[in-house]
Amino acid sequence: MKDSTGGGAETTPEELIQFITRLATNEPHIRCRVGEGSLGGVAQALNELAGLLETRRLSSVEKFGIEALVEQSQNMMMTADTSERIRFINFTTPGLTYEQVIGRSVYDFILPADHERCRAIYRKVLETGVPDSYDIRSYTDAGPQWYVVRVGPIRDAGRIVGFTMITTDVTGLKTAQLQLEQSNRELQQSNRELESFASVASHDLQEPLRKIQSFGERLRSSATGALSPEGLDYLERMQNAATRMRRLIDDLLAFARVTSKAQPFTRVELASITREVLSDLEVAIEQSKAVVTVGELPALEADHTQMRQLLQNLLSNALKFRREGEPPRISIEASLNKETGRCSLQVQDNGIGFEEKHADKIFNLFHRLHGRGKYEGTGLGLAICRKIVERHGGTIVARSAPGNGSTFTITLPLVHSQGGLSSTL
Repeated sequence: MKDSTGGGAETTPEELIQFITRLATNEPHIRCRVGEGSLGGVAQALNELAGLLETRRLSSVEKFGIEALVEQSQNMMMTADTSERIRFINFTTPGLTYEQVIGRSVYDFILPADHERCRAIYRKVLETGVPDSYDIRSYTDAGPQWYVVRVGPIRDAGRIVGFTMITTDVTGLKTAQLQLEQSNRELQQSNRELESFASVASHDLQEPLRKIQSFGERLRSSATGALSPEGLDYLERMQNAATRMRRLIDDLLAFARVTSKAQPFTRVELASITREVLSDLEVAIEQSKAVVTVGELPALEADHTQMRQLLQNLLSNALKFRREGEPPRISIEASLNKETGRCSLQVQDNGIGFEEKHADKIFNLFHRLHGRGKYEGTGLGLAICRKIVERHGGTIVARSAPGNGSTFTITLPLVHSQGGLSSTL
């Protein structure tokens, strides 16, 4: 059907139906052909109705169209030509009129320190036609202090003749971001100072402990006969306390070194690391008559030394917290999730277990569920495990029940973006 009002053949019902259908889909600018016959008058009446609808539509556009959208927007909108001079702005900053802004360089309203960064964005948009954005501090103290500016190309017959800039106030978000960054810097500095203090203090504490143990051994060798049973008991307690103190200092150093002595991530074979750990624990495994089964384990990007420490701590715990009269049975299994790109490593034992209400607490520093008299340790082993796992972007959880053993599940990414997490996290 032609949008024509010319005469000729009779107007058909099909023409009227098609016209009404298009009119109902908001095409009031169309016109129906006015032909001969009884339906010609109907076509003429419909054309008059279409004209009335078009007039109303234009009036609506004036009130609720593009002009209203731009004028009433809470965002500042500007256009600039290829010379980077402002050609339009929907509202200006306090103290400036529309005429004082139009024709001026966009750089007149940007802090000098940001000129080059903004210029690079504008040039990119003008040359490639690809939209871009940047955040920027306001050049004036009045009003919002931070904006995000979205830059897009203006095309005329396929040729880029300028660019648009739409600014959004992000002062609250930027202020929170800057405060968070400052807090992170202070936290990192505090961590560095704490690690330095731990290292120095631990070294300084090790030397007097060595002397206590050394002189204690000399005293035991040279004066055993001269000491009373009570004196020998005191000496034994002193030596045991010094030994526990050295073990505690060593574990504190190990905890601090998870970050301070961290190594870059490389491809490591968990199967190979597990064999190394089992070799180190060979004597303990034989003495406890433990049975250790190892499933197929994957390779992943990680710190080799820390993965070894992680597995050694978990296996040592499984050997230590065993049930009396029953050899430990320990299994190490793994599964892969290709969708998430992560592996799940499980270390399960048949040991004494614990109540699951303590499942989170056992990873805290110095937290012990059992007395020192029965089970040796400093309460730092699992805290070190959690810190290692978190540095690798993973999680560690424990499931257990008294008398029914424990299962530790570690979830780790197989690959880290941009070469892995920072070793100073």
